[in-house]
Amino acid sequence: MGMISITLNGQRHEVAAGSSISDLLPLVGADRQQVAVVANSLIVRPEERSDFILNENDEVDILIFAGGG
Repeated sequence: MGMISITLNGQRHEVAAGSSISDLLPLVGADRQQVAVVANSLIVRPEERSDFILNENDEVDILIFAGGG
């Protein structure tokens, strides 16, 4: 399996071809947190993340919700 290049949170990353959005969550420390995901300007809901397979040059933003006050 080869590698593909994507943009994740504004930075280029190489990931394994066939990776899903769920596979990206640990890369940004968000695997156990509430996050919002936007891929190629489309919102990707939590139940869709395992099925969303990344392609060369996809643009993904993962937004981590932080508490505060």
